[in-house]
Amino acid sequence: MSRISVLFLLTVQMTFAADPGWDENLTRVFSGRLKEIESELKTLAPRLEGLPEIPIDDQGGTGGFASNHPQAAPERGSQYAVEVRWPKTATVDLVALVPSRRYDARGLDAQYGMPESFSVELLDANGGVLRTIAREQNTGSHPVRKGHPFVYQISPAVEADGLRISAGVLHPDDEGEGTFVHAWAEVFAFEGERNIARGSEVRSLGGSPPSAPWHWSPGFLVDGQTPLGFPEILVEEHRNIGWLSEGRASAKESASLTIDLGESVAVDAVRLLPARKPTSDLPSGFGFPRKLRVSISESDPSASPASIVKEHEMRNPGHNPVELTFPAAHGRYVRIEAVEMWKDFENYPAFFALSEVEVLAENKNLALGKLVRSSDGMLNIIAPGGRYWSGAALSDGFGPDGRLVSTREWMKLLDRRLQIETRRHQLRAEADSRIAGWRRTGQMGIVIVGLAGAFLIIALPIRYRIHANRELIKVRERIAGDLHDEVGSNLGSIQMIADLAEGRSGPSNELKRIQRIAAETVSAVRDIVWLLRPEGDHRIGTVEHLRETSSIMLETVEWKFTANEAAWQTELAEEETRHLFLFFREALHNIIRHAKASTVEIRAEATDRHFTLTIADNGIGIDPERLERPATLRALRQRAEALNAELGVETRPGEGMRLKLTVPLERKSRKRTAIP
Repeated sequence: MSRISVLFLLTVQMTFAADPGWDENLTRVFSGRLKEIESELKTLAPRLEGLPEIPIDDQGGTGGFASNHPQAAPERGSQYAVEVRWPKTATVDLVALVPSRRYDARGLDAQYGMPESFSVELLDANGGVLRTIAREQNTGSHPVRKGHPFVYQISPAVEADGLRISAGVLHPDDEGEGTFVHAWAEVFAFEGERNIARGSEVRSLGGSPPSAPWHWSPGFLVDGQTPLGFPEILVEEHRNIGWLSEGRASAKESASLTIDLGESVAVDAVRLLPARKPTSDLPSGFGFPRKLRVSISESDPSASPASIVKEHEMRNPGHNPVELTFPAAHGRYVRIEAVEMWKDFENYPAFFALSEVEVLAENKNLALGKLVRSSDGMLNIIAPGGRYWSGAALSDGFGPDGRLVSTREWMKLLDRRLQIETRRHQLRAEADSRIAGWRRTGQMGIVIVGLAGAFLIIALPIRYRIHANRELIKVRERIAGDLHDEVGSNLGSIQMIADLAEGRSGPSNELKRIQRIAAETVSAVRDIVWLLRPEGDHRIGTVEHLRETSSIMLETVEWKFTANEAAWQTELAEEETRHLFLFFREALHNIIRHAKASTVEIRAEATDRHFTLTIADNGIGIDPERLERPATLRALRQRAEALNAELGVETRPGEGMRLKLTVPLERKSRKRTAIP
C-alpha cells in the first residue's frame, strides 16, 4: 500500500478517535433499541433512591457458620449441608440467606464460602423435604451480587420445622491447605414479621469446623447478626445519630435509660441498636454495654422498685441490632441499665451509647415517639459532621443514618436493589454490545472506504503507467525499426560501396577506415536495436549477442569466445545489460585501436551469485605508471561502477592485457535455453 493510502487511513482513524462518542452516536442513529435501553435506564435510576445499600466496610459482629471440606463436591451418598431446626412448627412465607464476609490483605471478600451451586429445602419434623424453594447455579458469576442476600418468597406458605442448605460445588479456601469452605453469615426464616430461625438449633452435615470458634460457630448462623449493617433506609436530612452518656472512669459505673410507654402494656422483647462509631479509630459497636439489665414497672422506677425481666452479658454486636426476649410482662416503664459499660482503652472513658431503643409486643414497637429519660440527663452533644447525640434520637424510628425498617422489609428491599442493579447491568451490557457491533461496522466501513480510496490512489497511477509504458514500447519499436531499416541499410550500403571502390582502385587507408567505421557503426546500431527490443522471442540472449558483437568488431584479428552453460542462460536487468554492452564495446574498441593485438580470448561464466566476463589480448599492454593515471581506462571503470561490479586489470608492457569484470547477480530477469 502506498504512503498516500496509509496516510489517508490514519487520517480517517484519527478523525474518529478525536470523537470518543462517534460509535455511540452511530448506534443511536441506526439502532432504535439503544434509545429504548437509555429510556429504561433513566426509569431505573429513581427506583434505586431510598433503597438500602450493601456496606463495604467492616460492620463487626459475628462471622456466621463455616465448615471445611476435603474436596469441592460431595461424594455420592454424602452431602455438604447445614440444617436449621426451630423449636416448633411454623408457617414460613419468606427465607433469606446472607453470605458471609472475610477481610484479608487483598481486601474484602463479600461472598466468602458461598457455594457455586446449592439448594434450599424446607423440612418437616423428621427431616423430610416438604418443598425445595431454591436451586442456585453459577452463583459466583453473577455480575452484581456482591454480598446481597438470597431472598425467596414462599407462596403459598409452608408449615415447616426447619430448612436445609445443601452445597453442590464449593470454592477453595485460600487460607486453607487444599480445603474447600462452606459458609453463611445468617439465615432468616419469617412467619410474617417474626424471624422463627433466630436462636434455633443448627446442625452441620459433613465437614469439619474451622479453626476460629470466636468468629465461626453454628449458633452464629441464627443470632440475628449480619455483615450488612443496620436495617435502615438512608435519608439525607437525618442529623440525630443517637444518645451518648457521660463518660465514666470505670466500666463498672452504671448508666440507665427509662422509656415511658404512657400506659401499662404487655411487653415481650427489647430491641437495641448500637451507636455508629464516631471516629474511624473506634471499633464497630462503640458504646454498647458489656452487661445489660431490663426492668419493667408500673410506676417510675426511680421512685419504686422494678421487676427485672432480663439480665444478659454479651459480646460486641458491631453494627447489628440486639434483641432481648423474655416472657411477656406488664408495665408502663421499661428501664434499661448498663451494669457494665463499654471501655476498650485504658485511658478512654467508659460510655453507654445507642442509636435507637425499641420496646416490642409481638414485634410491634411500642416505644416509637415515647419519652426517654436518663440518669445522665438528655443534653444534646455535637458529633462530627454537624450531627448530634440527642435523647430524642432514641425513639424517633431512625438509626444513625436513616429510617429503620423491619428485618423482613429490609431483606426484601435489598433484594429489590439487586434486581434493579441486575437489570441495569444487563441493559448496559446490551448497550455496550450493540455499540461494539456498530463500532465494528463503522470501522469496517471506514476500512472499505479507505481501501477503495487507496485502490483509486494506487490503481489510477498504475493504469497511467501501464498505458505510458505501452506507448513507450511502441515508440521504442518504431525507433528500433527505423534504425534497423533506414540507418542500418544505409550503413550497409556505405560498407558495400567502400568494398567496390577498393576492388576497382585498389586498397587505401581511407577506404579501410571507411569500412572499419561503417562496420563498427552497424554493430552499434544492432546493439541499440537489440536493447530497444527487450521482449519477444526474436530477441537473442545476452551472451549470444556478445559473441555476435565480437565476430563483427574483431573481424581483423584472431578471436575466441567461450561460455559455460549457466552464462548462456543468464539475463541481466535492462539497465545492467546496457552498461555491460557499453563496457564490452569499449573494451573491444580499445583492443582494435590501441592494443595492436593479433589474438583475443573472451570468456563468459556465471554462478548463482556472479556473472564474470574475461577479455584477454596479446597486445602491447600498458605500463604501470600510465595505468595509475585517472584517465586511463576511465570509461571502463565508470561502466563497472554503474554495474556495481568489480573490475580487475592485469597488464605488463609487451605482454598484453587481461580484463575481468565480476557482476553480482541480485536478480535475473529470465533464463534462456543453453546454446551449445
